[in-house]
Amino acid sequence: MLKLFKRKRTKQVKTPLDSNASNGSRKPAKPLKKYHILIRWWVRFWRAIKNWWGRQVQRHRDFKKRRPHRSFFLTCKRDARRSMRIPGYFAFTHQVWRTLWQNRRLFIKFIILYAVLSLLIVGTLSQSNYIALREQIDVASEGLEALKWMTLFTGAITSGSGEEATIASQTISGLLLLFGWLVVVWILRRRMVGDKIKLRDALYTAGSPIIATFTLLLIMLLQLLPFALVLLAYSAFSGVGLINWDISIENMAAWCALAAAAVLTLYWMTTSFIALVIVTNPGVYPFRAIRMAGDIVVGRRVRIMLRLLFMMLPMAILWLVILLPIIWLDSLIKIDWLPLVPLTVLILSTLTLTWVASYIYILYRKLIDDDTPPAKR
Repeated sequence: MLKLFKRKRTKQVKTPLDSNASNGSRKPAKPLKKYHILIRWWVRFWRAIKNWWGRQVQRHRDFKKRRPHRSFFLTCKRDARRSMRIPGYFAFTHQVWRTLWQNRRLFIKFIILYAVLSLLIVGTLSQSNYIALREQIDVASEGLEALKWMTLFTGAITSGSGEEATIASQTISGLLLLFGWLVVVWILRRRMVGDKIKLRDALYTAGSPIIATFTLLLIMLLQLLPFALVLLAYSAFSGVGLINWDISIENMAAWCALAAAAVLTLYWMTTSFIALVIVTNPGVYPFRAIRMAGDIVVGRRVRIMLRLLFMMLPMAILWLVILLPIIWLDSLIKIDWLPLVPLTVLILSTLTLTWVASYIYILYRKLIDDDTPPAKR
């Protein structure tokens, strides 16, 4: 009877781990349960999202430190004040001219080469078209000499090339203009650090960032869209008669809208003009150049925009002083076989390209020399 109630003893077999534990060694931890594969994927996804969000938060904090102003929020003047250690308008213009004069041998060679290439590849204003324009103006503006010369001056500037401009010729002209910009910037960068270079070095080396610069130019074309839309709306309203050409309230309001759109577009594109210089540095991509240019111009954008507007004043004076006497001389002697006005326009265009590229590059150098950060809010 007692045997029925006795518990059966099972024989335990010692494993190697049990034998080590009996010897006084530490027992191993129980193995963790394996997660289901979906849970493991979810954990990895959550960690990736968390890391990405942390990077975005840190990036936003850095952006707020670099640019304290917030869009659509009023910023106090004391918070937006930032130094801009640049000489005055005329003193800075003289400094740019002095830099060009110190390197006059290089730039004279560049101007001659660029003008010859433009003449051979793109062409100039057609002499026959200019003669036809001159004869029409002579008949239409009898007794109005000032109107006649200004009309000829405007027609010489705004007229196209000798032949009808095709897409191929416009593309080649744009690429040549872009390459000329890169050559001038490369020459100034090397000469301002004291390197002795030749024009040959610039021609062979300066074209490396041409794709990045071309991408930045496409971005600038997108920035011109607001002004283009306002101009298109003005043309449409004028075409249907809603806006008259005489002095009226509608016409004045339309011109005010055009002026406001032009100023705002130039204000927006100020960063892009500085980025055109930054993108020529080795290893700098277009969108990174725009971010770097935005950090440079923040807090002093209006002053830089005024400098860019003043940049065109010497060129406007140069065009008036040189081109108007040439137009008068051509109308006086009337040598139809000599394209005097088209060649003058070509040379002045090359001088304008050299001046604009030099002015913007030296302005950029002055801005990066003054590395004062914007005021913190």
